[in-house]
Amino acid sequence: MSTPRPHVYVYRRTLPLWLVVAMIAPLGLVFLTSLLVALGIAAIVALAAGAIPFLRRPARPRDGETIELAPSQYRRLGSTRGRNE
Repeated sequence: MSTPRPHVYVYRRTLPLWLVVAMIAPLGLVFLTSLLVALGIAAIVALAAGAIPFLRRPARPRDGETIELAPSQYRRLGSTRGRNE
């Protein structure tokens, strides 16, 4: 006994342009939207990275808040190469 095979229908005409656009347009809009959001975030980050150094004030001690060290409290920073001890 043979089992009946399902029939497969193939559309052999050209697709109308409106149908192609209707299928591809949503994907294109999602891609363009995500691209614009990514570019907007990148622009905001670039502007913030460039503006933050100008907005920061240098830290200056107020009057009466300075700390003075005695010479015995000083310590040399950096490498000790080249020193003969």
